[in-house]
Amino acid sequence: MKSGIRSAAAFATLALTAALPLSGQATLLRIVPPEGQVSRYAFSMESRVESPMMPSSDPLLTLRAHETQTILSVAGEVIRMRTTMDSVAMTAAMPGADMMPDLSGTTYTAEMDTRGRMLGLVDGEELPDDIEMMMEGMLENSDYFLLPENEVGPGDSWTGIASVGLPMGDASMAAETELTHTFVSLDGNLATISFEGSVEMNLDMGGMAMEATGDLTGESVIDLAEGRYVSQETRMNLDMVAAGMAMASETTTTMALVPDP
Repeated sequence: MKSGIRSAAAFATLALTAALPLSGQATLLRIVPPEGQVSRYAFSMESRVESPMMPSSDPLLTLRAHETQTILSVAGEVIRMRTTMDSVAMTAAMPGADMMPDLSGTTYTAEMDTRGRMLGLVDGEELPDDIEMMMEGMLENSDYFLLPENEVGPGDSWTGIASVGLPMGDASMAAETELTHTFVSLDGNLATISFEGSVEMNLDMGGMAMEATGDLTGESVIDLAEGRYVSQETRMNLDMVAAGMAMASETTTTMALVPDP
């Protein structure tokens, strides 16, 4: 009888184990796309500022873009990809902020690793010189999104720190983020990762300094089978001080994979 009970208990345990969702298992989160893969993304950004000097409910800056990414090579942990800016549209309420050249149709080549870190600009190709210099600074180890080094399961967290210094014509910007990433869930091949943490920023605008502190939150979805982003959403809130004047800003960005027609 005891043998029968033990057999029944063993069978029940085996059945329960088999019924557990695979998303509960530890997973190595990596972006490993096939060479030649083409991905089209829609990108949007909206920035609002609250200030006594600019009492307006309209966004200070909006940006809408469509881009095409083509995977040129995958060598070990390094992915080389070419990005073409299919269309770019920007509106700005602040005088002078809309002086950025039209980047529609421009192309550049960059590298990132399989953990999602941007490694740098390889070729600016058709980018204007000032934009190429700014983008090179942005891409060199400045990406705040970071996949974990080891296998993780839903609920596990890890921390990433990124800093960037950007020349911007007569101005310059230095920023640092420290974010905690959390593996939220695995639904089939789709891994959802959230992130939140602090932001510190210093901006020198031709002799006028601005300091900002705040927080950044967001969520990314990655297709582990196809090795690419499906979507990403972020929200950044900053408290800024410049020339003794306090301002608050909120910037939201979205990126979404556009299905093939």
